[in-house]
Amino acid sequence: MLPSLIVAMAIIELGRPFGGFNPIVAILIANAFSNYAVVVRNVGSQWANISVSLEEESELSGAGRIATAVKVVLPQLASSIRSSAAIIVLYCASSYGIVLSLGGGQVNTLETALSISVLQRLDLQHGAALALLQILFTITAFWVSRIGGTNPLGFDTHVGKTKRLDRRDLPAALFSFATVIFLVILPLCLVLMKSFMNNDGSLSISNFLLLDSRGYRDLLNITFAQAGFNSLRNLVISTFLAMLIGGITSYLLAERSRQKKIDRLGIVLDGIFLMPVGISAVVLGLGYLIAFTGSFAFIRSSWLVVPVVQSVVAIPLVIRILYPAFISIDESPREQARTDGAKSFQVFQYIDLALVKPALKTAMVFSALVSIGEFGIASLLSYGDQATVPVLLYQLISRPGNNNYQMALAVASLLTVITTILVLWVSKETKTSRKQLRR
Repeated sequence: MLPSLIVAMAIIELGRPFGGFNPIVAILIANAFSNYAVVVRNVGSQWANISVSLEEESELSGAGRIATAVKVVLPQLASSIRSSAAIIVLYCASSYGIVLSLGGGQVNTLETALSISVLQRLDLQHGAALALLQILFTITAFWVSRIGGTNPLGFDTHVGKTKRLDRRDLPAALFSFATVIFLVILPLCLVLMKSFMNNDGSLSISNFLLLDSRGYRDLLNITFAQAGFNSLRNLVISTFLAMLIGGITSYLLAERSRQKKIDRLGIVLDGIFLMPVGISAVVLGLGYLIAFTGSFAFIRSSWLVVPVVQSVVAIPLVIRILYPAFISIDESPREQARTDGAKSFQVFQYIDLALVKPALKTAMVFSALVSIGEFGIASLLSYGDQATVPVLLYQLISRPGNNNYQMALAVASLLTVITTILVLWVSKETKTSRKQLRR
């Protein structure tokens, strides 16, 4: 959930002791940083639900820990591994901010090549061909992720019976801890630490005091306070639209699934709503620029277009969170309410919404985080004094003059803290609600 530009800055700080990473190496590490949690959530959830007795029976039959993992556990994880890999491929293909920040103009992907074709060369035909190629790539990745009936973007983890670690698990545990510390924790700590340091290495809050300025030689058109207002305004509108559209869609899909029909239409709709995840922000931005022409040209120049397009990106995330919550609602209280004379809207208001309240909080927070850190769409559709915080952050990173990068570090640390607090709060709320349900 961290903004892509913060991920790029974290990898830059991680590479400084080594003299800086090669652009390709830096991009690979940044994508591993961003997508590590995808594997942990999807594969880890399925692994936790594998029957412990199967592993115990295998070990009693004489198989060692490695043989049990390869022959018993790994085949049962094949579907989640495949779906996770497909989604990671999608995310890597749409990491516009990471490639733009770390590539240094030496590395291009479909997104950056499309941006160059459309914005610099004004070659719409070549840009359209690249856009079509990425759409086909997204459809292929989605089809692969659906093989085996898995939910590649699920956020609800169903943890089964846990098993204590023993000495044989020590190598795997040490490797996992070392990976998390070096790949995730250390880069973020470096960003936080550097944000409180001056150029001479002394502790200070001067970097945060610079946020009231416009950077070295007035590089920025507006201050971060003004950009923060723009981001907050966009956050409210995009979150409202994403929750409204995504919530209604999730509810209708869940109602259709309860009818126990062959849900081919549901699979098609699932693919349509997943499409914005893998489609380039440049493609979406270009599409809206082309669509809002003629009598609709006033919309293109309005600040409102940015939160609208950001909501399109957040809708798949909302659906992935709310749909499992709606589909898991027990029918007994709903049927009892109908028997007592409650209408469909009353059942939805007093039963369905009450049961999915934790999921609603999670979807709202994650949708807000998407809007806060979204860079690609804002960089194309926001103009002048309507720029958002990520847009100003990229301007500081791309032109690191005196104090510019220090300002970027201060902003990155603030966004990191905000993101961490919100994610931890949502996790705590989710765990509390599960305990209450068990009671």
